[in-house]
Amino acid sequence: GDLARQLRTSFAPPVPEPEPLPEPEYEGEEDDSEDPYLEPEEKPAPKVSARSSEAKPRLPAPPVQRRIVAEEDEDDDDEDPFADLRDQSDNSPAVRPVAASAAPVEPHNSAVLAVQLGAQDQFRRLPRARLTELLQRYRDCLDQAASLYESELHTLNDGSTLMLFHSHESGDDYLTNAICCGELLRALSHALQIEVADSGITLQLQLGLTLGEGLSGLSQIDLLLTETAQDALALSQHSRNLLLVERRINDDPLIRQRARIRPIASPEGACCVERLMEPYPSMLERQLARMHESNKA
Repeated sequence: GDLARQLRTSFAPPVPEPEPLPEPEYEGEEDDSEDPYLEPEEKPAPKVSARSSEAKPRLPAPPVQRRIVAEEDEDDDDEDPFADLRDQSDNSPAVRPVAASAAPVEPHNSAVLAVQLGAQDQFRRLPRARLTELLQRYRDCLDQAASLYESELHTLNDGSTLMLFHSHESGDDYLTNAICCGELLRALSHALQIEVADSGITLQLQLGLTLGEGLSGLSQIDLLLTETAQDALALSQHSRNLLLVERRINDDPLIRQRARIRPIASPEGACCVERLMEPYPSMLERQLARMHESNKA
């Protein structure tokens, strides 16, 4: 290789430099790329004429629709009050809705009024027909009072009676209804006493009132097993034509406005209804008058 280069340098004639070809002038409309006699490799690059080399005004690029949509979405998010909720719901997994737990049902309050006829051994002195009539009148008075004051009536085998007054039926007046019903029965017993006065019999109506919960809808057997019913029956044993109530009834603010109640020595923890406050005494008088007229009819 070195020997060939030395021989070429010493004996070969210098290679003449090629003369540059003159650049032909073309009209703006002609295009070298369209010459059919040139091979594809020999086609020169298109020339830019002076006219075409002039700076043309640059048209603004058309707005990108995608960007516009994104900007509109951003504006919408600023005004959408639920945008944060939607973003969180898109990125967070779906949560199964939890059923709202039912609110616990509060037990309803009830008042239990126990009613008994005392000293029943005296009834032996009455003729059978008159005794039957007296007892029927007594039962009618209980039925009328129970209907008047929306009471649930239970008659026991020994002849005693339990009358229930529920808060879910009478609202806050359930306790007032129980006391008014007891006072009405007390007044009716006075009317019955007048009817048997010639026989020498002294009627004794025994009344006891207690408070309890969850007594609505109970059968008579289940009711007798409750402490409230047993307390009412026991309290009535101490009554002699008076309405006896347990002490917490006297502590009720509404009852203190509607009745005058005082504690008694026996039994312990019991109170006695002395009188009702107006307008309840006047109401009882009207009820007694209507019941007397209905009995005559």
